[in-house]
Amino acid sequence: MKGIIQTDSIVPETLHKLSDLETGAEVSFEGIVRKTESGKELAHLFYDSDEKLAGSEMNKILEEAKEKFKLIDAVAVHRVGIVKPGEISLYVAVYSSHRREGFEACSHIVEEIKARLPIWKKDHFIDGSESWH
Repeated sequence: MKGIIQTDSIVPETLHKLSDLETGAEVSFEGIVRKTESGKELAHLFYDSDEKLAGSEMNKILEEAKEKFKLIDAVAVHRVGIVKPGEISLYVAVYSSHRREGFEACSHIVEEIKARLPIWKKDHFIDGSESWH
């Protein structure tokens, strides 16, 4: 289980690949920044965070999911700083014996990250306006 908060681009291919022969499913999610938000064109998003607390909480979420869904392993990465349209802001991958548990676990982890992590998002629009979420 590994939770990572980082400023660098997320490149899923360079992350965790599991070679455990009990793995029957690898399910992943890539949260990609859209070009528009609320009908306005985005220049970029800015994610701010208490990185130490966010990393700790992300690891708790992964451990809880491992137990609840009987996962073999999982990884989650959330970007902070400036993230442009088309770039990945959140990546989650889970490894399970069966697909159903994999899909359920991946969705659960994404929702828990969104609900529990101390990460705040600020939209920066092309027109110069800004909005915190």
